[in-house]
Amino acid sequence: MNYTWQILRFNLNDELNHEGTLLENSIVNIKWKRVATDTDGTSASYVGNTKLSAANTAADDFIALNTVTKDTAIGWIEANLGSDEINRINSQLDYKIERNRVRQVKPSF
Repeated sequence: MNYTWQILRFNLNDELNHEGTLLENSIVNIKWKRVATDTDGTSASYVGNTKLSAANTAADDFIALNTVTKDTAIGWIEANLGSDEINRINSQLDYKIERNRVRQVKPSF
């Protein structure tokens, strides 16, 4: 099974951090999709949201919106979800694939 992440949307807000610095365009929510694809091409997806806050982020550690990469966003999602939740999502995707699998039969005639 191949599992991938898709980043669908960021929600932004200007946030004050614990130092009193305004961090403009802070990502406060990531809408994402987890996609599983089996070796026969059958796929299933799971859509979720991850809420974030820059309130405890030092100004020197803040990652500006225009420098956020897909890998950075995925790292935030995975850290927020944790391995148990990711495994639960993967199990749901496995179940969906089995349920949605299209069986192909070659006619005998």
